[in-house]
Amino acid sequence: MNRADKPSPAHPRLARYLIYLVIITAVLSLVYGVQYYAGGPIRLSVVSGIHDLALSPDGSWIAAAVDDGTVRVWSTGDWTMRTLAAHSGPVTRVAFLPDGLTLISAGHDGTIRRWDVASGQSDLLLDAGSGPLNDLSLSADGSLLATIGDQGIVKVWELGSARQVGSFGPNPQTRTAVALSPDGTLVAAGEGSNIQVWDVRSGEAFRRLEGHWQDEEKRDTWLGHQKEVTALAFDPDGQLLVSGAADATCIFWSLEDGSVQWTAEGHYGRVARLIFSQDGKAVLSGSADTKVRSWRVPGGKFTAVYEGHLSTVTSVRFGPQPDQIVSAGEDGTLRVWETANQKVLRIEWPRYGLQRVWGSLLGGWMLASGLLGLLCAWGLWRIRIWSHLLTLALYLLGPLVVLGLPLLEVLSYPLTAALKVQIAWPLAVLWVWYLVLLILLTREPVALFYEAPQQASLAETLMVSRRTTRTRFGIYSLAVWIGLLVVLYSVLRRFNLDVAFMGHYFSFIMKGSWITFRVSALSISLAVVLALLGALGRLSRNPIANGISSFYVSLIRGTPLLVQIYIWYLGLPRLNVVLPAEPAGILALGVNYGAYMTEIFRAGIQAIGKGQYEAAEALGMTRRQTFQRIVLPQAFRIVIPPIGNEFIAMMKDSALVSVMAVWELSYRAQKIGRQYFRALETFLIAAAFYWILTVIFQFLQGKLEAHMARSERR
Repeated sequence: MNRADKPSPAHPRLARYLIYLVIITAVLSLVYGVQYYAGGPIRLSVVSGIHDLALSPDGSWIAAAVDDGTVRVWSTGDWTMRTLAAHSGPVTRVAFLPDGLTLISAGHDGTIRRWDVASGQSDLLLDAGSGPLNDLSLSADGSLLATIGDQGIVKVWELGSARQVGSFGPNPQTRTAVALSPDGTLVAAGEGSNIQVWDVRSGEAFRRLEGHWQDEEKRDTWLGHQKEVTALAFDPDGQLLVSGAADATCIFWSLEDGSVQWTAEGHYGRVARLIFSQDGKAVLSGSADTKVRSWRVPGGKFTAVYEGHLSTVTSVRFGPQPDQIVSAGEDGTLRVWETANQKVLRIEWPRYGLQRVWGSLLGGWMLASGLLGLLCAWGLWRIRIWSHLLTLALYLLGPLVVLGLPLLEVLSYPLTAALKVQIAWPLAVLWVWYLVLLILLTREPVALFYEAPQQASLAETLMVSRRTTRTRFGIYSLAVWIGLLVVLYSVLRRFNLDVAFMGHYFSFIMKGSWITFRVSALSISLAVVLALLGALGRLSRNPIANGISSFYVSLIRGTPLLVQIYIWYLGLPRLNVVLPAEPAGILALGVNYGAYMTEIFRAGIQAIGKGQYEAAEALGMTRRQTFQRIVLPQAFRIVIPPIGNEFIAMMKDSALVSVMAVWELSYRAQKIGRQYFRALETFLIAAAFYWILTVIFQFLQGKLEAHMARSERR
């Protein structure tokens, strides 16, 4: 009977259950993924981002423009929340009229609605007719309203009659920010990195605010923005205009002559919102770096920073009490802060849920795992060994990230245990479902069934079984690494790290990585040469060579590395030998590690048996040939692991050359960390680089060890 004619082996009962469960999982995952991207109703509960805040003049109401198409209104007395729904898309802006009882809202549906806060009733105030509205601004008396939309048209409306009194544009660079002066005479809009100001009454351009060099000849200081303007606000007197941009800067402009009064720097992400205090002596800004900052006027120096949001701060307001401010963001929270110590007094949620990134991640995972799950089910039915390994990797590695990260993040939310359970229970159910799959996958009857071909010879079965076992072990090890990384990431999130700051200075710090690698590579090369010479000297019967080598090892191992660095850099100049900082650091590291590696090489050479020397002598080899062809190759194979360990240690100790102001990785991290009091963030970047470099070197070291030991495996 031919092999192809042999009947297929029957699946064990557990294997059949596993196949059915994989099919069910894949189909349900596909259904969820497809309807998620098609806009279906079945999806993970996520927060609704807040685009804007409005505070009534007497501070009794706070309104929020929410991404789910509603306006949420809180009473600051008892913090009860009401939902106002009429827009057919996300609400982008809200504003109270001076009477404090009427609310204006604008949305992506291109309409502006008027609400009676007491009754919750609304009517369509006007249809802007220019597509989604991105920003609006009211005059101080509430008589005029300015809007801007995706079509780049700035429109000014008279609220009483809903009559359009001005239109400016279209301009494709004018889409994001608009501001109306308190007296309603001027309207400003961002045009790329510049700002155009118009006179509302005449409809003519009043002034164009453009960036320029402070000194045209030197070109050393740029006054203005370098990226798109994203936020605008007039001061109460209408004499100053403050602008924020995607370059993370805030610029205070004089409307009298168009000059830059002050440049405010401190954010590390796009400035999303700006507002002046009623007396014009302070400005609040919200940014994509998740921070709220307050700035002093005049001067443009920041006076306080408010940290706690998980994503972009989209709106800021002064009040409702004189010593409080209010902020909201894409993380779906409204926060009330105490200005005295920047402490959160209250957090309100329009809707409880996970951050939106986790909802998107789960949707993508469901779609991808559904397709791969069907492939795995087909392979499991056809008894393909790869299918069991793929299924194991799919349902072990994927859920660790997709479910582990959001579940651990929920634990940090400032909510009651009941609300946390309400948010996270779907993820917990999924986790249990995948756990059942993993239990079936790892049961001995199933694992053995898919370990090797069922109809192969004994030799082939043993070989395939060995490879399969090794691959499974690798999957389990990778799962442990991923699990620990997920836990580490969650712990670091609780350190309140300034991620935007890290991203802003990442490239500056990483410019020192090449210097770090160069210093380490040259130092280890020097150390290997010195170690080999030192080992030969230590083994030599020549008293001079032996004495020099022993003295070298004793002196270097007996003194601290930092002291040796100072001697090379500061001591040699007293002998009229002046070395640049980097060569001095390379010499110090190489000489130091050469002493330690001398003993490693000596041990490796002495590990070669006496019989090897006798056999070489019997073949007529000279002592040099014996050492070069017999002893040294075997010694190198023995010393590779400890030398690799020394190289890893040297890469980390290369940070000590920063004491000589070598602009390597650690020096740059230390410099920026001290300057901005963010040492933890900068040194985490450096630590991550050292770790990644170490992992890469460990991999290469393992390959080299396997190559050098190939003769022993034959």
